[in-house]
Amino acid sequence: MLSLLNKKWIMRNPNLEVVGQISSALNLLPFVALLLVNRKIEGVDEAKIFIKAELLSLHDPFLINGVKLAVERILVAIQNKESIRLFCDYDVDGVTSAAFLTHFFRDIGVNVGYYLPDRMKEGYGLNEDAVRVIRKEGDSLMITADCGITSVREVELAKSLGLDVIVTDHHQVGSEGLPNAVAVLNPHQIDCNYPFRFLSGVGLAFKLALAVRTALHNKLGWRKDKLPNMRRHLDLVALGTIADVAPLTGENHILVRHGLDVLAKTDKAGLVALKAVSDVDGRVDARSVGFSLGPRLNAAGRLGKADSGFHLLTADDLKEAKKLAQELNVVNQERRDIQALVQDEAEYLINRQVDLKEDRVIVLASENFHSGVVGIVASRIVEKYFRPAILIALENGVGKGSGRSIPHFNLHRALTECASHLIQFGGHAYAAGLTINEGSLDSFRSAINKVGCRILSDENLIPELFLDGILNISEVNATLHKEVTLLEPFGAENLAPVFLVEGVSVHRLKKIGRGELHIRFQAVQGDARIDAVGFNLAEKFASIEEKLDKVDLACEFQVNDWSGQNKLELKVLDFRYSIKK
Repeated sequence: MLSLLNKKWIMRNPNLEVVGQISSALNLLPFVALLLVNRKIEGVDEAKIFIKAELLSLHDPFLINGVKLAVERILVAIQNKESIRLFCDYDVDGVTSAAFLTHFFRDIGVNVGYYLPDRMKEGYGLNEDAVRVIRKEGDSLMITADCGITSVREVELAKSLGLDVIVTDHHQVGSEGLPNAVAVLNPHQIDCNYPFRFLSGVGLAFKLALAVRTALHNKLGWRKDKLPNMRRHLDLVALGTIADVAPLTGENHILVRHGLDVLAKTDKAGLVALKAVSDVDGRVDARSVGFSLGPRLNAAGRLGKADSGFHLLTADDLKEAKKLAQELNVVNQERRDIQALVQDEAEYLINRQVDLKEDRVIVLASENFHSGVVGIVASRIVEKYFRPAILIALENGVGKGSGRSIPHFNLHRALTECASHLIQFGGHAYAAGLTINEGSLDSFRSAINKVGCRILSDENLIPELFLDGILNISEVNATLHKEVTLLEPFGAENLAPVFLVEGVSVHRLKKIGRGELHIRFQAVQGDARIDAVGFNLAEKFASIEEKLDKVDLACEFQVNDWSGQNKLELKVLDFRYSIKK
């Protein structure tokens, strides 16, 4: 039975024996122990590491393939007083990587420069013109971050020009193999046995810097009190990791938890200014990064102005930082306006070109698309139609596209099967970018839909909502919520808990918000009751008869801090007529 939002609810099925062991050993409420097991925590020791999230639990960076070679080359650069050039992607992960490494190398007295490609003119990754410019300007060592793993030709060119390259990248390795660099750092390499494979670009940059710091002490004899404080820059690591939607598990969970604490109290002028213009004050959580801070930085890169974000994150002067932050705010509004136009165009094309009964993958192309926002709009299309979507911005016969996907469909793997129709591509299972000749659009659309038809069943195209467990309203209290917060920060692969409340009657229902799209009501279950809120649910709730109908609610915890109340309530994600008799 589908919900009123046409979703399939799936109750997670954890090992209850392990739940009991964790609950008993760590003195946790059973529901909280259940949440840990639902997040693939397999025992007491692992649960303890997850909850404590200590920096000492981070893995040795020298376990990453290539780190030793990279560090050796960087030490030579330090001893010879070479300047180091950073080449990083233009998104938040790339820009925070550039800012982090800049702070780190400045801290140890190294002359460091940066190069962020123009999204509109150069596109993603290394390019030969940039390589030539960097070498011509006198740099002899280039470190990439959040890009470079598929830049085989460009790295070969750099080598021929006398420019050494260290590649750090967390994207999938291309079919052409690894670039012939001094060192390649990527946990996705086949022969890399690093225990955690899902570091963001800035996370990988942090691990490299950590290794360099260790080597400065062990090999060059630097005193420990002269070494940089690595925790001080975890605010940038948290920002990039969250914005890149990296899994908030394993090392990412540790780095982001500490990074958010640093971000809340940061003294970096740029971050202080960015928080102010984003109305982020006091405690900073993953949501405020993902929906307020990250988009403003991303907007710059999307519209070809990534340098602005970098200058903000490396600014020393608060007055200058405030000016840059305000400029980014304006750019972000410009991005929103462009995004709305592209969204309208995409819907127009879907209505006229896409057969939703036949097409498993939505492929749209238009000269009216802006390449900087096609990824965001693709995400919105996926949310609405629940199938993979690729949007391609056409200009002068060439298309630059971005795709987003759903469970059961590995987008990067699918593009690999369709590589003969593409100029280039790269990315992950859920997100990827591509370049294509306009003349190849029809054949590509046909090819990727053949892959989609083979892989995606009708069942796969029904959205799924995973439930962590069942709670009664009487169990939803401050004590439970406090223990649940031990699992924060919530995000990708460590989602905020979703629980089922069965047999609820709806009291005091009212529409709220602009356009009366949202609802607020009292959820009543027996003698227990609690306030509940549902966003964009007013239309669906119109069929519910107050006090008479019984509904099952899929909910998250929410704290209503209006007027300083800090009152716990239910945030309703979905609902159905109660199946409990």
